Amino acid sequence: MSGVDEIKEFIGYLKAIFALILAITVGLISWLVQNYNSAEKLLVYADFLLITILIIVLILINRKILSDIRRLREL
Repeated sequence: MSGVDEIKEFIGYLKAIFALILAITVGLISWLVQNYNSAEKLLVYADFLLITILIIVLILINRKILSDIRRLREL
């Protein structure tokens, strides 16, 4: 497999992971909005922390995808 094809496959893999994490994040935000008042505070804090971590991971994946796209332009 050539370098270009390998980078394209890796970008495709990262896009799938990105979509999965985004769906999980949206689900957690939805749960938080619906259950904010009735849920235990520990669950609310854990949900908020997990949402924050997943958003940071999404940003990192996005940066990696963009850097790989830039590498493709150079090849």
